Amino acid sequence: MKIDLFYVEGEHANVPGIARAIVATEDDAKKEAEELLAAGAHVYRQNMSVEIPLVYSHLEMEAALCVWEHLCEITVVGDQPASPAWMEYREIIGSVELRHESIEIGKWVLQVYDLLPEWYRAIGAYDWEIIPAIVSCLTPGEPFKDPKQTRDELLSSEDAETEYRRSFGWTLKARFGLDLEGAGLSDEEFVTCWYDREVAPEDQVERYAEKYNLEKV
Repeated sequence: MKIDLFYVEGEHANVPGIARAIVATEDDAKKEAEELLAAGAHVYRQNMSVEIPLVYSHLEMEAALCVWEHLCEITVVGDQPASPAWMEYREIIGSVELRHESIEIGKWVLQVYDLLPEWYRAIGAYDWEIIPAIVSCLTPGEPFKDPKQTRDELLSSEDAETEYRRSFGWTLKARFGLDLEGAGLSDEEFVTCWYDREVAPEDQVERYAEKYNLEKV
């Protein structure tokens, strides 16, 4: 993989020594050059293209492995139901290419994961539930969706609403001794009035308790 770098060098006519800097952006190179010029230096600048080895972070490697594990589960033999779309795609491009594609999918998964609220991340295991849920938003062979669009799709799902309601109800019972039925909250009313995907269920319970002057048990 190649990256572009900028080498900036400055030398004063009457001051010994040479100032050197290697920076990664055009703006940083311009700033270095301007500072040297302001100090009275003669400036030399060169743009460089540098070959660097491809490096993946620990998180990227973990995500890629989890994606590949999930794709194997739904395209070969596993505990999860098979996916006809992914099975057909694997037959078309081959296992090696799909394994390589898992790397790029994993990097995209991390972008989506970083946008998800903590309450959603906590609803299941990272490798067996969260990553498969994110991957399920993809269509095999098509470009990745916008991460924010995918986040909104996940949080608008019936599964997300169900888990939010479950967590809300458990917290309400533990802190105030009420279940959703006892609080008079129908499913429709709960989703309409109290399901706020930007607020943790525990915090939403406190808002509910404050509104109705509930006392903790």
